Amino acid sequence: KLRMENNKSKKACLEEINAKKYEKNAAKGAYFPKIGVNSTYAHFDGNITVNSPPVSVGAMTIPVPEILLQNQNLWAASAGATWNIFTGGKITAMNSAARAQLEGSNNKYKVLTDELTVELVKRYYGLKFAQDVATVRKQVLDTTKKHLEDAKKLEAEGVIPKSERLHADVAYRQAERDYNSSLRDIDIVQEGLKTLIKADNVDLDNVEVSPSSSLFVYNKDFDKLNEFKEIALRNNPNLKQMDVKKKLAQANYKSQVANYAPTVSLFAYDILGSSDLSYQIPRYAVGAMANWTLFDGFSRYNNMKAADCVRKQVKYETIDAKNNINSLVTKNYEELLKYKEQYESTNKSIESAQEALRTSTLAFEEGLGTSLSVTDSQTALSDVKIQRLNAVYNYDIVLTSLLSTNGKAEDILEYIKNSSKEQL
Repeated sequence: KLRMENNKSKKACLEEINAKKYEKNAAKGAYFPKIGVNSTYAHFDGNITVNSPPVSVGAMTIPVPEILLQNQNLWAASAGATWNIFTGGKITAMNSAARAQLEGSNNKYKVLTDELTVELVKRYYGLKFAQDVATVRKQVLDTTKKHLEDAKKLEAEGVIPKSERLHADVAYRQAERDYNSSLRDIDIVQEGLKTLIKADNVDLDNVEVSPSSSLFVYNKDFDKLNEFKEIALRNNPNLKQMDVKKKLAQANYKSQVANYAPTVSLFAYDILGSSDLSYQIPRYAVGAMANWTLFDGFSRYNNMKAADCVRKQVKYETIDAKNNINSLVTKNYEELLKYKEQYESTNKSIESAQEALRTSTLAFEEGLGTSLSVTDSQTALSDVKIQRLNAVYNYDIVLTSLLSTNGKAEDILEYIKNSSKEQL
């Protein structure tokens, strides 16, 4: 929850979604007429007049008075409306593109949240894995410490030679180094988890983060591989982005085709008020107009062909993306089964390693075995325990990645609820 609330990429994506919503609403405005008001003031270099030559009547010449058409100063306020009633499909294509862009932003948000979920699981259970490894290392340290103490007693009693005690001492020092190294690994992984979940105004430097959930293995049977593939082809957000690209390419193509059609518009205006405006200018008008480009140097043709090429490009990219999704699902699915098999195979191995350690320790205490056999048995037991932890950790990560590929990364919580927890 903290990861989702504090992530800046998520917040930025949400703002992008909001922007696309507004852009989609803005595109709807192209269906409606545009209404506005206009105020004009003009000052000419003189009055606009009409001069006529004098009229001769018999022997008399009568001058014709100058006719004033427009005063040199004028002001007018008018209201007008323009409505594009036919554009050949440009407005429809523009709205289709706006809807597709919003859908693309939503898919981008889904991709981001799935990636954050995978990363959170990786770091959260990575910390639990590091803590469990440290627990195993501590068990080895405690066992080798007791073995060293027993070796010192047996050496003092003359039961074993000095070389056996020295070997026990070397094993203890190695176990101590391994344990200290595992503690440092915990600090490193924990710092990575802190950077993932902390908010800007929260200081986690002196806070210890400890996972409350153990590594897990899902108890129920998984769906068949083909069923996972079908879900991925329906729900994968990256694949849905290809659908968005297809819609955008189609909208662009239709827009380019629409350039061949005329644009037909209705218009009207009314002069609401004026000062010194000539009475010869009409006070209102209504009408229609059409604009049709007949030749533009083949620009429309080439733009249309380019848009058609983009449509074909998206088609091939979609086919390739589907193949990649199928391959990724197969990879994750097979790895999931592999890690589960590795996990299950360690059950018998741990039992055998524990028995080997028990018998070698008894033999050493009776003076019939060597320190080498004890430390080898202890190493074998710790190795198989860590292999088991590593198998479970990789299983959890791959399971989350598989769910993310299917567009259902958030379902990991349900899988955790129906899983058995790894107990050391």
